[in-house]
Amino acid sequence: MDDILGLVNEFQKCQRNFNLDKAVPEDIAKWLLEIGYATPTKQNLDTFEIVCVTNRDSIKKFVKAATNSPEESQDMSPSLKKMLKEGRTQNPQTDANLLFLFFIKRKQRKSKMREEREKGRPSGDQYYRVTTNLEIGLSASAIGIAAHSIGMKTGFCRCIDHDALPDILSQYKINKYDLEVMLGVGYPLHKDRTKHTDGKYYSEHYEKIIPRKLII
Repeated sequence: MDDILGLVNEFQKCQRNFNLDKAVPEDIAKWLLEIGYATPTKQNLDTFEIVCVTNRDSIKKFVKAATNSPEESQDMSPSLKKMLKEGRTQNPQTDANLLFLFFIKRKQRKSKMREEREKGRPSGDQYYRVTTNLEIGLSASAIGIAAHSIGMKTGFCRCIDHDALPDILSQYKINKYDLEVMLGVGYPLHKDRTKHTDGKYYSEHYEKIIPRKLII
């Protein structure tokens, strides 16, 4: 039990630097992808898509899109604004040798929306999106914990410039889906996970407050 708890505790830590010279074997990438699809979904429906990006040129395109939208950038800290002005990567946790992309299927959502309305639910679209995001969370967590079990590190990113996505996604014929979250997976470059790839600190980190453990 302690081994599993240790893995989960490590998984919650966002790795902001990766050793790009240490390749991830293809069989591990396929294994992690298989794990991601093995997690539960509502009524076992196929509601989301996982894309595992391994090509470095392709990863760089998504790393560039892993940034705040212009509206969100107004609330960024001065250090992050300075970093972007210098052309540095805002979310280097995406700059790994494996980048998992989690998409909600739009086509499925529309048909599901109609189905939920027929059942009398107040908002089928909202219900579908919330449910599918929970399912994506289960899938991404399974991939992350599995990766940590074999000595790798991970980092999530939901800062996505959706205005920049269409041109990128159209190149890979996946532009019919909504990108919800990215998960970088690889081997660490620095022992300190909070350092960015260049060895400097830019992001704020907080200690999680653990609530009381209630068993009723």
